[in-house]
Amino acid sequence: MTGTPRNGRGVRHPSGPVISPPPRRGPRPRTALLGVLGAVVLFGAGVVVGGHPRSTGINDLPSGVRGVLQGDTGDPVAGEVLGLLQDGYFEKVDAAKLERASVDGLVKSLGDRYTYYLDPEEYAALQRQTEGIFFGVGMQVSTRGKYTVVADVYPDSPAARGGVKAGDIIAAVDGATVVGKPLETVVAAVRGPEGTTVRIRLVRKGEPARVVTLTRSRIKVRLVTSRVEAADGRRVGYVRLAEFDRGASAQLRDAVKSLQSRKITSLVFDLRGDPGGLVDEAVGVVGVFTRQGSPVVTTKGLHRDRETLRTNDAQATSLPLVVLVDRNSASASEIVSGALRDNDRAVVVGTRTFGKALVQTTRELRNGGALHYTTARYLTPDGVDVSKNGLKPDIAVKDDPATTVDEALQRALRAAAARG
Repeated sequence: MTGTPRNGRGVRHPSGPVISPPPRRGPRPRTALLGVLGAVVLFGAGVVVGGHPRSTGINDLPSGVRGVLQGDTGDPVAGEVLGLLQDGYFEKVDAAKLERASVDGLVKSLGDRYTYYLDPEEYAALQRQTEGIFFGVGMQVSTRGKYTVVADVYPDSPAARGGVKAGDIIAAVDGATVVGKPLETVVAAVRGPEGTTVRIRLVRKGEPARVVTLTRSRIKVRLVTSRVEAADGRRVGYVRLAEFDRGASAQLRDAVKSLQSRKITSLVFDLRGDPGGLVDEAVGVVGVFTRQGSPVVTTKGLHRDRETLRTNDAQATSLPLVVLVDRNSASASEIVSGALRDNDRAVVVGTRTFGKALVQTTRELRNGGALHYTTARYLTPDGVDVSKNGLKPDIAVKDDPATTVDEALQRALRAAAARG
């Protein structure tokens, strides 16, 4: 699921994961930062039934949780319990079902919605998502309390043809309720092989619930869009980044260079609705606008040293810059916005951002699934922790979705023109 935003207003899952660089010890984790589509995807806890504690990831868990799962010998208690049930329970035991329940229970006990377990199918979907390609119905989703809500719909997509609209609540998928389920679980349920169908129960305010049957198709996320706008007699370049998937920084660099060749005097960089993505792409994006070696973000955690990530590439432009954000700009979007402002490269326009300042690592497990878990907090170069209240804009303005004019964009364009 994902969507093509209208006037930059499309929203993917606002709590897309920031995936950290590989830890210094243990198997190399996959790195990713989410998204959308939802974006967008946070999972947590490894397989804890059977196997050595280190291979299952138990040794990496907090000591309180680890102690519950291990006996005096360090062997997982869950494995011992499962063995007793398989040998002595009065009915046949579904070992796979019990294993998943033990994992889900472990993760839930942490009280961290950004930490959870991905089964092999869900993990494969996450990997496809970071490449910007998936098979789905063409809608972006986000979480609102216990509900999964459609944030945007791609034009000419299966969702659009089926009458799905932004604001619809997804209540069930193929007859199974998804209320209260993690976003990635809903996304995995809606996605599937190309050409197959999925039944989605939608709830829309003021209307009876209805079920739509949609045929899945190949969806390619368009990461970067750009154009030249006119504002106060100036030519202002506009570039939007949908999410921080693989290749985002390179595509952005190309778009900025192309805009500069068209004699623009300043730039608006639109990150509204961008839920985040890969942390190395965030570093690369900041590098488009700042000098090589500029600080991007500082991470700190219980099991990792404090570290400041810096840009590696040559600066592509020194034109005056305005960054446009909203309440659904999250994670990597907040890293980039904060870094560009703290490096005195940009003015931030819009509304307060989402407020997700956590770093997640995705570690592949031996069963083909993965553990997606929080490993650190991050701070902007000036030491701001955006998890408290999000990132506050320098110029506050909110778009009115009831009008045909994008008020926030128009204010950002005027600010950029004034700086150019």
